[in-house]
Amino acid sequence: MTLSLPSGQNEARSEKRILSLFLLSVAAIWLPALLRCSIEWSVNVQYYYGWAVPLLAAYLAFECLEQLPPLSRPAHPILAGVLILLLALPEPITRLASEANSDWRLMLWGLALPAAGISIALLYLVGGWPCAGRFAFPILFLLTAVPWPSHLENSLVQGMMQLNASISAHFVTVCGIPATAHGNVIQLPTGLLGVSEACSGIRSLQSTLMASLFLGGLYRLRFVGRIVLVVVGVGIAFLMNVVRTIFLSWQGAFHGIQATEKWHDTAGFAILGIVLVCLWFISRFLDRTTRPRTVPAASQKQA
Repeated sequence: MTLSLPSGQNEARSEKRILSLFLLSVAAIWLPALLRCSIEWSVNVQYYYGWAVPLLAAYLAFECLEQLPPLSRPAHPILAGVLILLLALPEPITRLASEANSDWRLMLWGLALPAAGISIALLYLVGGWPCAGRFAFPILFLLTAVPWPSHLENSLVQGMMQLNASISAHFVTVCGIPATAHGNVIQLPTGLLGVSEACSGIRSLQSTLMASLFLGGLYRLRFVGRIVLVVVGVGIAFLMNVVRTIFLSWQGAFHGIQATEKWHDTAGFAILGIVLVCLWFISRFLDRTTRPRTVPAASQKQA
């Protein structure tokens, strides 16, 4: 005796199988770009979080696959095919250029952005806009693992280091310890405390940005909710790094500059953990407050 599923369930299963195969194709499209980015993930502590991004993106794609909208025929398949061709043509040249200039981060973006465009266009050909829109976020989320352009990153790091040092020196002075900020260096009575790149907040800023986007996609927050989560998360990350610098300045003032080395890494990991926990609570709060309220079925019948 055999049990047969309704035609709707059979069709849904076949659509999931087809989409699963195409998602594997999307993974193959992204593989060259991710392999190039993995070099930066390995050598730069700032981008260690990049190893987790493909796994998190795969989880988001799996969640989208579980709640799949009905697939539809694409309205403009020829335009999508032309777009895929145009994005794929420069890839061999970009790949050769990235091999010759492994430290040129713009080449990484030259590989990642076309991969994102090709992936979305390919999914559009499979199931139309509902399919492409459903999986657009997990695909674009992979861009958080691509290292930022060096010029942008250096400018941001310098600005954050100086701002961090200035705020920390002012706060420590108000608390009774004379401190003066000279660029990214805080002059204390016991010596000079440098606010390095790790203390600037850029590391926690980038990982916080990634975590904020992931949580916003995981809980399917509305656009405004995701923006709020990102902005609040970045603000908390910078604030906690200022607290870290104040703590190290306090240690340096009372126990000598050498004492700051003992607490430097411990304080950094503690602050990162606090930021992630805060992000989780905020995302849960936004999920509950911005989710549309559903009317009970009994109330609908009475109405």
